[in-house]
Amino acid sequence: MRRKSITEEQKNEYRRVAYYYYKEGLTQEEIAKRMKMSRQRVNRIISSCIDLGIVTINIEGLDNSNLELETKLEDKYGLKEVRIINETADEQKIQELGIEGGKYLRSILKDNDIIGFSRGRNTSALVDFLPEDVEYPHNITVTQLMGSAIETNENTAVDETVYHFAAKLHAKASRLYAPIILSNEELRDSFIQEPYFEKSYEVIKKCDIAVVGIGTASSQWKHMISLYDIADKEQTEWAKDVAGEVCTHFYNSEGAAIEPPFRNRIISILLDDYMKIPVRIGVAGGKDKTEAIAAAIKGDYINVLITDLQTARQLME
Repeated sequence: MRRKSITEEQKNEYRRVAYYYYKEGLTQEEIAKRMKMSRQRVNRIISSCIDLGIVTINIEGLDNSNLELETKLEDKYGLKEVRIINETADEQKIQELGIEGGKYLRSILKDNDIIGFSRGRNTSALVDFLPEDVEYPHNITVTQLMGSAIETNENTAVDETVYHFAAKLHAKASRLYAPIILSNEELRDSFIQEPYFEKSYEVIKKCDIAVVGIGTASSQWKHMISLYDIADKEQTEWAKDVAGEVCTHFYNSEGAAIEPPFRNRIISILLDDYMKIPVRIGVAGGKDKTEAIAAAIKGDYINVLITDLQTARQLME
């Protein structure tokens, strides 16, 4: 911005106003009375002081933070919030993402909130590293957004995540007690009509916050047979355009939904209901997940992102 030219006498006047305002802590009204000028003029001078270089703002620690990159990502993608962890070894990345995700969740959590979780290592880590020696908001309810599966990684199943979260926060747990997928559509249709499921699903639909992992195309391909219990013939044409997955919902590189042939066998929150959750926090990082994360943002599957520095830089390119 080009700075306008003012006289030395005006500059002295501006310095005095700035001193009273920033150093002495006087209000604009008090400064106006003291310097015998209108409050509107005081306001204009204060606003001009930064443009003129009379006042400079120094934010302590800014150079060692990721605030500037976080803000750029928020502006570029229209996200509510972005939190970035510094570069770290791969074996530490999940832990650090979990810790950062937990910090963000604690910053927005309030009394009577309902929180829904999906499966995954990052969502599990978020719960694992939540501190226990702090006071949390009251009357929190936690629920799973999808059915459970037998997981190869300890404590990454969504029902385990919900259980541990409830124990740490003394929250009420609403669990589905259902598999992630049933053997046929008729069985699934019958199951979701059970009064117990209907009651649990009403809680899911009222979620204020969703905490979800983001699956990549390759990871979904690798785990598809075991996780969704499908036959080889079912993972052909429909899967070739998959860029990622959030809470059992698949999408392409532009974020458009892709319906697998076994969609009507899955137990999870419906996509329309998921999209109505006000805060949808995606916890994911790693260079192999950049495409899946970018597509998840394009499709509005998440509006808050917790990620690592390398991934954040790739998303800005």
